[in-house]
Order: sequence, then structure tokens, then C-alpha cells
Amino acid sequence: MLQDALYDNCQLAKIKNLNLTDQMALYEEAIDDNSNRLRKNLIYTWEQQSRIELYSEDCETLKNNRSLLNIFMSSISVKVEEMKLKSAPMEFLKICENYPLPRVQTLSYTLDDSRITVEAQKILTNIFPGVRCVMPDKHFCYCSLSKWTQFRTLIIRKEFLWRDPNDYCNLRDCTLIEELIAPDIYIIKHSFDGFMPLPKLRTITISVSDGNVTTPLTALMGIDKYGGTEGNTDNIRGLMLDKVRCTYSDLCGVVTSFRNLVRLNLDRWSCLNETRLWKIVAKSPSLQIMDITRMNLGLDFFSSSRRLMCTVMHYRRAPLTVFYAYTERELIRRYFTHLGLQLIPEHKIQKPLCGFIIQLELTPLDE
Repeated sequence: MLQDALYDNCQLAKIKNLNLTDQMALYEEAIDDNSNRLRKNLIYTWEQQSRIELYSEDCETLKNNRSLLNIFMSSISVKVEEMKLKSAPMEFLKICENYPLPRVQTLSYTLDDSRITVEAQKILTNIFPGVRCVMPDKHFCYCSLSKWTQFRTLIIRKEFLWRDPNDYCNLRDCTLIEELIAPDIYIIKHSFDGFMPLPKLRTITISVSDGNVTTPLTALMGIDKYGGTEGNTDNIRGLMLDKVRCTYSDLCGVVTSFRNLVRLNLDRWSCLNETRLWKIVAKSPSLQIMDITRMNLGLDFFSSSRRLMCTVMHYRRAPLTVFYAYTERELIRRYFTHLGLQLIPEHKIQKPLCGFIIQLELTPLDE
């Protein structure tokens, strides 16, 4: 028994080092009685997977071997929560309708033929009925989102979205969206009119692409237009900039336009020195929390004079909570000395996000 267990453990370790394509090939090759244990270990490996990536060659293999398809889909249905389909063919998707995966919450996909977009999306909603987060193909129709009753997060990649001209739909119809992640080009194209009215929207994360906009904060300029036409931006409660270089003038303009801004999260890229920091605070009287844990502060950041800090804090009606990196506590305690500052050290510095990021936190309109 011990020897069998050691053999299985060794075999499982080797299987885990193979990619999925090779695992499937190994399963197909294991056809004699002595290979039963190998197949069982392959099935066990698939049953433990929480994330699966299927490429076009994998789809073809499964499409042409229904026995393997049945075993594989049954196995991954146990734990898989994240699924990625790469260049998936329509014929494969149609077959998979008989093998729904209700546990999948995150779905990323591209299709091998953009002409089948709308039909493919309808099938995907049947295969993955429990999806909460969608990263769709570049050819995409909003109309399918309403079919995912658990859908909450839409992640747009660099490509533009496309809407089926024969089935007009609008992002505004996707009223369950709580989080939108998209490149600046997409945000600028929609000018915030397309998604600010969404009643449950809590977070907008904007990926700033190099060279596509004149300044990083250009992506936010549509907010003023929105505020002047169909409502206001009073539900914007938080602003976070990560590795976004911007001018003091641009940042002050944005902060001033957010009349109910409560939380501001900056790093050294977006705020180069203490003088700029206090001037920004002065532009936002509603601010309650300032997070500078990712600023990587040094002596060169601070001003030799405390006058500006004292002046800004004197005119504030409420205290200001400052989260800072625990490793910088000596500098913070030396320079941030005003009684209206509540200083809170963070023992664990937040990890930088991937890329250049602008993030807005909103109070949902239906609250």
C-alpha cells in the first residue's frame, strides 16, 4: 500500500508539471489495463483544478474525443472557478452546452471567428450560468450580460467593444455591474455617459495606455461633461492613482471636481513632494482619508517649512486620517505634527497594481 501511494504521489507530481494539452494526450495514450492508475491520477489532477485554460488545440482534441470530453468536463466541474478559452470554435461550444460548469465565476474568452459573436455569447451563458466576472472577446455584444444573473464585473481588454447592429444594446442595460475595468481609450470613447448611471456601480478601474492620451488624467475629463448634462458626480467617493505621472494642475482640477471625495490614494508618481500634497488636500475639503503607503517617502519629499501644512489643516472642518508605511513612521511623526492629523501606520504596504492605473470608488446610486 505504501509503495502504491509513493508511486501515485510521484506520478501526480509529474502530471502537474505537464500542460493541459500534454495531459490530454497522455490520457488518450493510456488505453491498456496497466494504464488505469495513470488515468485515475489524471482525473484526480483535473478534479483539483480551480483554474483551467483551454486553447484551440485542446478544444479540437475534446471535440473529436467525446469520451475524453465527458471525463474531462465532469472532472473539472468539481472545483473550477476560473475559465479561459482561447480561439474557441463554435462547434466545440455547442457540444459543451451539454456539460454546464455552474461553479465558474470568472470567464475570459476569445473566439476563432468574430462572425459568431452573438450566437457564441448566448451559448456561453448556458455553459457558465454562474459567471460573476467576464473578460470578453474583442467582438462583443452587451446584450448577453443580462443573461448572467450573477454577473458583477466587466473587464475590457485593449480592443474596442463591438455591438451587433441587428440587436441594439447598451451597457446601461447591464444594471447589475458593480465593477468596470477598462483601458483609457474605452473610457474616453464613452465619456462616462455609458456607465455612470449604472445603479450598482462601485468601482471604475482605468488602465492608462502609453501614448494614447495627451495626459494620464484625460480619461477623467468626461466626468465634467457628464456632470453638466445628465446628473452629477457626487457619488464619487474615492480616487486612487498608481504609477500615473500627472501635473499638479491636472490633479487639482480632478480633485476639485469630485465634490464629495472622501478617500485619496496617491503614490510618488502622482505626487512628487509634500508641497503638492498639501495643496491637493486644500482643494478637497470633504477629504477624510489620505493613503500614502505606496509613496516610498524620503527626506527629499518633505518641505523644510510646516507653514503650508498648518494653514491647510487650520481651514479644515474635520480631522484627516493618514495611512502611511510603517517603515516610514519616523519621518511621518517628525513632519506630520498637526493635531488634526490622525496617523495610522500600515504594517503591510499595498502591492502596486499591474500597469498605470486610475481607480474611482463610487457610492452606488441605489443605496
